[in-house]
Amino acid sequence: MYELLFTEKATKNLKKIPKADAKRILVKLDELAANPGEAANVKQLMNHPIAGFRLRVGNYQVLFSREDKLRIIEVVNVGSRKDIYR
Repeated sequence: MYELLFTEKATKNLKKIPKADAKRILVKLDELAANPGEAANVKQLMNHPIAGFRLRVGNYQVLFSREDKLRIIEVVNVGSRKDIYR
């Protein structure tokens, strides 16, 4: 089991999302923390300066980095698919 850490930006943006969608995102993040190797809808990002991976949940993207040695997943940003990389 990995520990989930949220940046201030990720927490702020998660609060802006409708509660039903935010709850679904948190459930998917818990699944990711339980077993990061087998998570669906996760892709590695090639040229992102901060986040190494992205998780797609419906119309939302979750950008995160993963430290396997420390067993930590840091959620960098959460937002709609059209605005997340801006």
